[in-house]
Amino acid sequence: MSPSDLPPLDCHAHIAPDVTGPQIAALNGAIIFAMTRSPAEGRFAVRRSDPTILWGYGAHPGVASAVTAVTEDGIRRAATEHVVIGEIGLDRKTALAPQLAALDLILDVCAGKPLLLSLHSTGRAGNLLDALTRRPHAGAILHWFNGTREQIDRAAALGCYFSVNAAMSDERLAWIPRERLLPETDFPSSRRNTRARIPGDITFLEQRMSELLHQPAAAVRNMWYANLATLTQRTGVTPRLPAALRQLLDDC
Repeated sequence: MSPSDLPPLDCHAHIAPDVTGPQIAALNGAIIFAMTRSPAEGRFAVRRSDPTILWGYGAHPGVASAVTAVTEDGIRRAATEHVVIGEIGLDRKTALAPQLAALDLILDVCAGKPLLLSLHSTGRAGNLLDALTRRPHAGAILHWFNGTREQIDRAAALGCYFSVNAAMSDERLAWIPRERLLPETDFPSSRRNTRARIPGDITFLEQRMSELLHQPAAAVRNMWYANLATLTQRTGVTPRLPAALRQLLDDC
């Protein structure tokens, strides 16, 4: 498949799980990893069946009530019902100990399972990498990772991928190995900086990456899909993906 034929790819965005069919149609066929912020929202989202959206099961670390709602039974069920566990991780806004307990439980339950994990790390990049060092996961994707160059190198050595957006600095984008890059909007966050009007709107990000990598935007889009194909194959996730996405990755 030609890169120009590939739909936009957004590996971290937020969409209300009661979104309507016409609203999804307005997303221009974009493939979107839709994160949820609490186990309750994740349980609601799993009822959906949308060919272009992978619904996550999350417990946003900045939401204390979501963190305390994490249970072993809930994560075990989510691991069979969802391909993506996210948004999860650590955040500076709430107490660290409960967040670490929830994250360690999630990483324990998800160990060795064919899953992608979308991990938040605002203000806690070092703590998150420590957790992944104790409990590595092949499907770890660091969402909007603003760590130091040394932390990026450490994350790459752990096998992590990075979902990046246009609000990130050129310097930090250049530090990340290009074979580990995935696109995101984190819609609706920071829309002024990401310039994402809707989930899946990665146009400005692709323009930025085109300039940084000295490649056409179409080649950048092809890179996103090639990187995702490698990640899903190595984690065993590919057979669990929606048919439309599996076909796109097979054709890259």
